Amino acid sequence: MADRIGSLRRLRGRGIAQRAYELQPVRSRAARIATWTLAGIGCVACVVAGGAAVRGYDMRIAATHASCMTPTAPASRDDAQDALTRAQLALKQEAASRATVQKSADALAVEVSRLKAQVLFLQGQSHSRR
Repeated sequence: MADRIGSLRRLRGRGIAQRAYELQPVRSRAARIATWTLAGIGCVACVVAGGAAVRGYDMRIAATHASCMTPTAPASRDDAQDALTRAQLALKQEAASRATVQKSADALAVEVSRLKAQVLFLQGQSHSRR
């Protein structure tokens, strides 16, 4: 009985090995064409949407630049003189503030150097006592 099963297995094995196999598509040709068509349409839609977004962005930037480039001139000579006076006053205030800050920084630098000298002296005193 065992001999009979072994011979059947050998016969089946030869038949399987000698057959020619070829791959069969899982989906039909129409389904594959439809899939590629939909993918192509999706790509085209993405390109069109991207182009529209870039165009809108460019138009918005151009409008912003155009509004920035138009000079806003004062209404009269008196307004221009007032604006100039205000700008000069602001400049003088800024210069005074900077001078005050610089004077304070110089005083603090002198104080820091004095304190460093004291610390060095005290460190020298503590080392000499030991």
